[in-house]
Amino acid sequence: MQYATGEVLPEGKTMEEVPHAVSTKAGPWIAWSTSGTFAALSILAAVHYREMTGEGQAIDVSTPEAYERLNDYALHWYADQGVCNERFGSLDTCLWLYGFYPTKDGGVFLGGLRLEMWKAFVDIIGKYDEWKAEEWTTLAPFMKKDWQLKYQSMIDPETAKYTSHELTMKSIEYAKSGRLAPITPVVAEIVSPWAAMHDENWQDRGIFTPVQDPVYGSIVCAQAQWKATETPPRTKWACRPVGFDNGYVYLNYFGFGPEKLKELEGKGVI
Repeated sequence: MQYATGEVLPEGKTMEEVPHAVSTKAGPWIAWSTSGTFAALSILAAVHYREMTGEGQAIDVSTPEAYERLNDYALHWYADQGVCNERFGSLDTCLWLYGFYPTKDGGVFLGGLRLEMWKAFVDIIGKYDEWKAEEWTTLAPFMKKDWQLKYQSMIDPETAKYTSHELTMKSIEYAKSGRLAPITPVVAEIVSPWAAMHDENWQDRGIFTPVQDPVYGSIVCAQAQWKATETPPRTKWACRPVGFDNGYVYLNYFGFGPEKLKELEGKGVI
């Protein structure tokens, strides 16, 4: 409701009176859940180590690093079924239809995360009756590795009959007049870095930002692709070599200038 109305907690009201108006943190819940889980595990490990050795431990948990270790649907699958997800090529046993496929002039990404979208794609390539798509009632069998590998080998020669643009247009036209219209699969052309950087969509959103980096000079820095607002990215620099700021840190916090650092380096202190 808050998302739809934009309402915040009115003055003079309490959270108990209007719980729907309480501000919530924006962002994917899974990121905070994952970092919280890593933090909890780290605390347990530190307490165990302290009991064994008498030494305390400092804990440092980074949300992006924790999330990336369990990115995709693997976290849900492991939590619910205890399955450690495996990827094979561009395929993912958590998803179907979901992967990269060849075309006459390159390749496309195909996405059809609902049974109807998968059926629509099969219809587009003219295999609806031959593959008996009408009999499919669930995506469950397509989450199995052997099924995915089987169908990938069947799909590859079909997509290779068309250019990337032709497949894209087939998907668009199917949404208008296909057997399952307006349902249609996602077809996204794989383009060159040059084409991506000049795409109007990415340019309007500031995804590829020119940066005058103090170390690497003039570069183009890729921003988060899900950024959808008009707020310009604020990138100061792309990255730093290891130890790049050591001189500043030693001077600012210890008063060690270049000569002192050279002396300490000569003694093997730093």
